[in-house]
This record gives sequence, structure tokens and C-alpha cells, in this order.
Amino acid sequence: MNRTTPVLAFLTTATLILSSCAEKYNIIGTSMQSVYDGKMVYLNHLIDGKDTSVDSCEIVHGQFNMTGSLDSVMCVTLDMGDFHLPIVLESGDIKISSGGLSIKVEGTPLNDRLYTFLTARDSLITKLSDLPRRESQMILEGYDHDDILRALGEEEATLRLAMDKLETNFITENFDNVLGISWFMELCNNTYQRYGYPNTTPQIDDIYSRAPESFRNNSTIKEYMKLCEGEINTSNK
Repeated sequence: MNRTTPVLAFLTTATLILSSCAEKYNIIGTSMQSVYDGKMVYLNHLIDGKDTSVDSCEIVHGQFNMTGSLDSVMCVTLDMGDFHLPIVLESGDIKISSGGLSIKVEGTPLNDRLYTFLTARDSLITKLSDLPRRESQMILEGYDHDDILRALGEEEATLRLAMDKLETNFITENFDNVLGISWFMELCNNTYQRYGYPNTTPQIDDIYSRAPESFRNNSTIKEYMKLCEGEINTSNK
């Protein structure tokens, strides 16, 4: 799937322990831009709010490769200059190719699933971002302003509902792996940033109510939900 914009890394430390320590990851990268030659590529994993380097290598003649043993499946960030990509570090060949602003990540089951989701999500974000331009265009074309606001408001509501459904389905379909845990925490962190303190939303509450115990007992999720309960209890006093 082509990436037209950089994607923020997952803000979580979630990992899934494998049954064997003999698993290996193999990242095969290609950069079509000569400006990256000689630069370093890093794999970073967020632990306790700090980036910890998992692996690194140099880009030589547009190619880079990282191979290593894997004790756990984890969401990491691949940092390459101005690109910061979420990658699921899992067993198998993870293929990454970049050219200009276009980036393609594929090759392993969870990465394929992740980038199918991100491509669909980016499409909705693009449509939402285009609404102000369309409003200006419709004003220039002489449409009644109230009619414009009504039509575009309905379209925005439909797009945001589609976004919530897309994210909710992605998490619930991945309750049993790091993708579900990581994107759930992405929603939680976005909510924290919006309010300035730990909180939930109807979407977060709905997902959590449907989650199995194995998901709820993840240490990162458990800690955040306890913080939310503390904020709620404090505000009710």
C-alpha cells in the first residue's frame, strides 16, 4: 500500500510473547531517493515514554537491511530521515520501499493488515481535510451559505462515523494481537491529549466493553483505565 504521508508511531509498549525465541525478522528496504544514501535507519520501541533503539543500519546505494532474533512481536517505529513509520516487528520478510512521499510496507501478515487499515484511514482523513476547500469553492460558485454548512456538515458527520467504525472494527478484529492493543492505546493517548488528563470516549468505552479479559489485562491498557477511573472518581467528589 502506498503511503502518501508519514504516519505517527503507535504510542504504546505493547508486546506479544512468542512461543519460540528462534523467530527472526528481516527488514528489506529500498529508497529511490539518493539524498538518503549514507544516512542511518533506526528501529525504535517506545518504553516508559522513551524511544529505545532495537536495531539500526546505514542506507547504501538506496538499500538497507536489518535482521535479528525476535523474542516478542512488537510495534516499533522505523525512523528514516523525515519518515517515521509504524512497523510490526514480526517473523518474516518485511519489505519497505520509498520514493518521494510514497512508501510501501508489506510482506508479513500483521504489517499487511496494518497498512490496509492505514490506507483506508488516510482516505477518510483526506476527504475530511478537503471539506474547507470545498466550502470555499461552493461559496465562490454562489451556493447559499446555510445550504453549504448543512450539506458539508452532514458529510463530515458521515465521514467521522465511518472513521469511528473503521477504527473500532480494526481493534476488535485484532483483540488477540499487538495491533488491537496498540491502536486502542492510540485512541486513549489522543483522548488524553485532547482533555489534558486520562479520559475515555463513547468509542473507547464501547470497545473496552466488548474486549476479552486477555485484552483488558494488558498492563498498558489496565494502567490507563485505572487512571481514568481515578479522574472520574475525583471529579465526582
